[in-house]
Amino acid sequence: MSIILVISKAALSLAMGVSIYIRVSCRAQSHAFYYNSSTRCPCQWVTCLRAQCPWATAFLVCSPCRRCTGLSWEVQSVQQPLLTYWIALLVAIDPSLTPAKPKSLFFNIYATITATVREAGYATLRPLRLGGLTLHFPPLGRVLIMLANLVVVMVLCFYKLDTLDPWKWENVGYRTGFIAICQLPLIFLLAGRQNIIGFLAGMSYVSLNWYHRWVARTLWLTTTIHMGFWFRNWGRWHYITHQLYNDPLTQRGFAAWIILTFIVITSFAPIRQLSYEFFVIQHLVTFVGFIVAVWMHAPDEVKIWVWIPIGLVVFDRLARYTWGAYANLAVFHRKNKTNSLWAHSATFTPLPGNVTCVTIENPGIGWQPGQHVFLTCHSVAPLQCHPFTIASIPEDNKMKFFIRAENGGTRRFFRYASKSDSLLGDEQVTGMSETTVFIEGPYGSIRPLRQFDSVVLLAGGMGATFTIPLLRDVVLAWKMESNGSKEQIPSRVARLTATKRLRFVWVIRSRSQLTCFDSELHALLADVNECRRTHPDFEKEIDISIYITCDEKLDPPISASLPLQTMSPPTLDTFAQDETKNVSEKDNISIHSASANPTSTPPLVVTGRECIPGGGCCCTAQIEEEESNAACACTCSGAEPVQSERAVLDMKSLRPEDLTNKTMISPNIVSGRPTPRTIIRKVLEKAEGESAVVVCGPRGLADDVRWSVVSLSDERAVHKGTGAQGIYLHVENFGL
Repeated sequence: MSIILVISKAALSLAMGVSIYIRVSCRAQSHAFYYNSSTRCPCQWVTCLRAQCPWATAFLVCSPCRRCTGLSWEVQSVQQPLLTYWIALLVAIDPSLTPAKPKSLFFNIYATITATVREAGYATLRPLRLGGLTLHFPPLGRVLIMLANLVVVMVLCFYKLDTLDPWKWENVGYRTGFIAICQLPLIFLLAGRQNIIGFLAGMSYVSLNWYHRWVARTLWLTTTIHMGFWFRNWGRWHYITHQLYNDPLTQRGFAAWIILTFIVITSFAPIRQLSYEFFVIQHLVTFVGFIVAVWMHAPDEVKIWVWIPIGLVVFDRLARYTWGAYANLAVFHRKNKTNSLWAHSATFTPLPGNVTCVTIENPGIGWQPGQHVFLTCHSVAPLQCHPFTIASIPEDNKMKFFIRAENGGTRRFFRYASKSDSLLGDEQVTGMSETTVFIEGPYGSIRPLRQFDSVVLLAGGMGATFTIPLLRDVVLAWKMESNGSKEQIPSRVARLTATKRLRFVWVIRSRSQLTCFDSELHALLADVNECRRTHPDFEKEIDISIYITCDEKLDPPISASLPLQTMSPPTLDTFAQDETKNVSEKDNISIHSASANPTSTPPLVVTGRECIPGGGCCCTAQIEEEESNAACACTCSGAEPVQSERAVLDMKSLRPEDLTNKTMISPNIVSGRPTPRTIIRKVLEKAEGESAVVVCGPRGLADDVRWSVVSLSDERAVHKGTGAQGIYLHVENFGL
């Protein structure tokens, strides 16, 4: 039965042009395979028992333990445009050394058009600073779409109507009213988490929410014009006050406009971000009031335009509640042996930097790297539901979230974790940090990075929760290809990824943030080094850099009421004392200090807070070339000066033969700020096919990356006869 369900859902989703991800796990040996339908037969972790190999109809067993018992299937579709899916399929089956490079005339023309549209769509203006206020501008592509929508609406409002003729003002009022009410379905369609536009366009509700706000603002403009022409018409006879006091239809319309104005004002980011919980509650309440007022104001012949958005809201809620019931009720997840009604319980662990690690073992739903879910924990933060990025990959068999304590629910999470951790340490209670949670999702959409030749991942602060799972997913594909080549002849090894180069940059404020991904980075580096050790011809490239800025502006400030935990950067002498460090110190990635350039001048020895000539700290300097960066000692935190460092795996986790392996991969730790343009340029110069640039972090970092991609695409004349390949940009922003 499970095989039939897999085939049915896969066939339906393929027909609709989406990528299918099938997760086959073996409970007997805890093996798991995460399979994308745009790649070849999944013979790496499972073995087809039939001679013919249409994988969707084959019976499968787990290769590592040769058992067919205990296999579980989990199918998830990811929204992708049909042409994007087709390109991914061609990349997967391309036997050449440059699968990410377009080969046919059609796809070369498509790549040229795409590159031109991307340059225009990604472009944006520099932020405008007005005193203490900074205004950020959206990308040009979004602006053009909204301007086109505004032009269409205005043309429909005034086509063949003379606005200067007083006898036509009533007609303009009627026309603009009808056009205004016709915009309601689009607004509510863009607002839902489950909507057909996102499904067809391959966009998540997060991206569509920006369009939802601006279409609503266009609606406000239309209704204001509608009201203005009626007031203008009545004003000739000094009749406005009389209508407002005596005409019920006018009163209902004016009430609807007042409510809509309040909704528009509170939707602007500075107000919206003051309190997420309050914004959600007032938005729902005012939405109901607005719909009721519009329904009472509109004539009977146009009330269908009110019922349509109501139906869309009901559908969205029913779909979410149905999926939520399946995801959270234990009766649907027999593999999770629990006597509870609910399927998920989570542990809350406090980490340095006021970060809470929330872990859900054996979740009942699947997800893709980079997706997020809405997390609810009524016992800690009642009646609150917040979106958090999943910082783990499905192969971990657990969902992990790293949540920085701000205001509201996130602060309560950290306090609960800290209290539970201290009580557990005193052996007063056991298991207090584990509690029932509810999840909704997953949500989010990004093109599979495995189809790109080169990938650049940039993260600022907690933005690593988005980029590190993407990094691990590609490295996992490398590992699976490497393991598969041991058992199969090279010509039959399935290509799981076209990616040859990975560049990962993480900008953090302090070393304490490294504790979040200690084990993940260790495992990732171990996998790559193992591939290089066992396969001397391993041609994949990976470069990891961690920039420490000591800048309070990188991440939102932490509440003064929460205890800020910090860690001093290690020096050469501290590594001899690893065995005596406490638990929080062991959360750090083990670091071996060495000069970044053995022939460079000795590090500067300074006092106070100045470690570069002319004053200032090196952590605020802009770094163009990591290799040429002089050894620097950051003194912002008052720690002892250390040299530029090269972080490698913990010595205890390495075999003796690894210690002499000169090809070992290790991340570079630098004090200072990165230059995104230089980092991206170096990767693009080596790219042999389409490249992807992904950024998640503060608005300033995202803007720098966006400008860099646009300028480099124009400078290199991508797909315009120079041989330079396309650049795909994905920006995952913080905030609401």
